[in-house]
Amino acid sequence: MTDRKTDISGKHSYTPLPRSYKNRFGFSLACPSFIYPDHILPNVSMLAPFVDEIEVLVFESTPADNLPPQDDIRQMAALAENKQISYNVHLPTDVSITDPDPQRQKHAIERIVSAADRTRPLLPVTWTLHLPFEENSTDADTVQKWQKRAIDALERLLVQSRIDSRHISIENLDYPPAWMEPVAEAMDVSVCLDTGHLLEYNFDILETFELFRHRITILHLYGGVAAGRGHLGLHRLDARHAPAVSRILEGFSGTVSLEVFSFNDLSKSLPALEGLVS
Repeated sequence: MTDRKTDISGKHSYTPLPRSYKNRFGFSLACPSFIYPDHILPNVSMLAPFVDEIEVLVFESTPADNLPPQDDIRQMAALAENKQISYNVHLPTDVSITDPDPQRQKHAIERIVSAADRTRPLLPVTWTLHLPFEENSTDADTVQKWQKRAIDALERLLVQSRIDSRHISIENLDYPPAWMEPVAEAMDVSVCLDTGHLLEYNFDILETFELFRHRITILHLYGGVAAGRGHLGLHRLDARHAPAVSRILEGFSGTVSLEVFSFNDLSKSLPALEGLVS
């Protein structure tokens, strides 16, 4: 049985992953900052010896104390300076910069900029951003108006955050991935390819990968989504989709984040990932 290890605070002990996967793949292997039922810093300290990168989850923008404390950020940045770990940041999902209401959109941009400012010392390889589509119609005119709103909002976000456009990765969600293409091209941003979303909404994995190949900096990889369960471990991936995922991983050199949220799912996803790249 694996010995339990004490996290960086010295207050809690957790079971570590059975072995290290650092530098195991041609891509940078990441996992979320919520694997153990604890705050971000203890998760980082437990996971840093085993993966290349941590996906820092900043899903909630308010209240302000939902952001990682500045002292924790300093300690996390020190780990990066010592080459022990690198980071990517998932920006808040509780606000929308594509909101049609100008005041709510302005608030969303401000909250996301605040989250980016707090995590900037981590020197993230990318900041992942959602562009929600919450319209009542999917006709061409409505989609075009949403695309224009997304472009305008992204322009303001980039100016206010002072983030280089290629360090923002817009993530495919529940609408056709092709809707993102004019936005990505207009603002020259990167793309986060979430394979679980593609499977959940019946979009073609390889077709979407090819559409954005030159812009994809990060993959969110897991076994799909189940009602009441959320993201499933990669070991639950339907065998029908394994060849497409393997083909995407072949030669990919960006970040692959196993976006699962428990120790059990992560520990089972890691050998499943090895099977997909072998």
